[in-house]
Amino acid sequence: MRFFKSMLAAGVVGLTAFPASALEVEVGGQVNRAVMYAKDGYSANNLGVGSDTEFYHVDNRNSPTRFNIGGTQRLFDGWTAGALIEVGVFSNASNDVDPDAKNTGPEVDERITDAFVDTPYGKITLGLGEGAAYNAGRRDYSGTGVISFRNPNLIGGSLRYELKSSSFKRRFDGSGNFTGNEPFDLANPAQNESSISGSIRDYNFEGRHNRIRYDSPRIGPATVSVSAGHDGDDGHNSVLQVGVKSGLRVPGGRMLVGVGYSRATQNNEDPGGSDGEDVNIYGGSVSYFHSSTGLNLSLAAVNRAQKLTEEESTDTFDATNSELGQFRYVKLGYRPNRQHAFDIHYGETRDRNKEDEKGSVIGVGYVWSPTDMFDVYGGAKIHSFERAEWCTTSGRTCYNPKYEDITIVTTGLRVKF
Repeated sequence: MRFFKSMLAAGVVGLTAFPASALEVEVGGQVNRAVMYAKDGYSANNLGVGSDTEFYHVDNRNSPTRFNIGGTQRLFDGWTAGALIEVGVFSNASNDVDPDAKNTGPEVDERITDAFVDTPYGKITLGLGEGAAYNAGRRDYSGTGVISFRNPNLIGGSLRYELKSSSFKRRFDGSGNFTGNEPFDLANPAQNESSISGSIRDYNFEGRHNRIRYDSPRIGPATVSVSAGHDGDDGHNSVLQVGVKSGLRVPGGRMLVGVGYSRATQNNEDPGGSDGEDVNIYGGSVSYFHSSTGLNLSLAAVNRAQKLTEEESTDTFDATNSELGQFRYVKLGYRPNRQHAFDIHYGETRDRNKEDEKGSVIGVGYVWSPTDMFDVYGGAKIHSFERAEWCTTSGRTCYNPKYEDITIVTTGLRVKF
């Protein structure tokens, strides 16, 4: 929805050296609601307790309900200034609900508060928004992102895996002699409890944060972006990012490419304290669309590296934590026209928390879009989690957890305005 406001030339010319120009304001948004069915997904400290199936009425966090207002104005030839404010307004976020919290209450999420100047020499953006590498690992021609998004934990992320009864602990005495096996407390397994969010993640380059960002003019088929800002609680993390994105024609169709790198330096709130270890995220994605058939293929690989602190490396439970998480993803899609889109996808994160563990998802999705402003969608997926045996630093206890899969089926509507 757009509104045009013509400014009085005489008034503007009388106050400034710039010529008169029109201010264009656009107001828009969307509502995205869904019904989510989950089997074998539980709440914290109550694994396997109560019904093994649940229904939830949710706001789909793959593309949440939101409201935005933006404006642009021509300054002079080739120069444009503008601003964008976007706020998410939703209840029962699909990554927050679980059997103990079917209603999570209204939430207001400040997504973007940007001001920018676009010139022939590039675009400068200042405010809260996407860093330079944002979405470099999410390039996708499938048209099914509303149900089969690159970050799998945005639907069902708070649901916990139930432990199988075959899970057990091995015990040893102080001399290292084996003393026997013990069963888990299956409902509350302490250090071995995991949610979908805790098992799989696509590592999207520190998300949105306060920053200054520069996007170059097109250099051949590519745009180069750099940004610097702050993130984390109270903005104590300094974030630097660089990204390259491209859309180009290739034999048989079109291709999207993205690569990115981000570095978050964790600055301690206490000037006398020690800083945390840097977080380095690097990787990218590619998506190919075959024009004559509508078949498309998307691939992604993103890594997150962070060394353990000295305290963590000697901690009883944290010493086996991973220093390198690895996300891999493949999606095969079919989009015969603008109204219909199908996909099947597989993704996994290795060593999200501890070494030798894997969270994975396999799923299918369908989206019907009779108009640009309306989508009906449905999808199903199965989340799995595996963790190899791990031992405390004392060697007195070794854990062997085994997990049940979580099945989620979701269907919903997205209406844009």
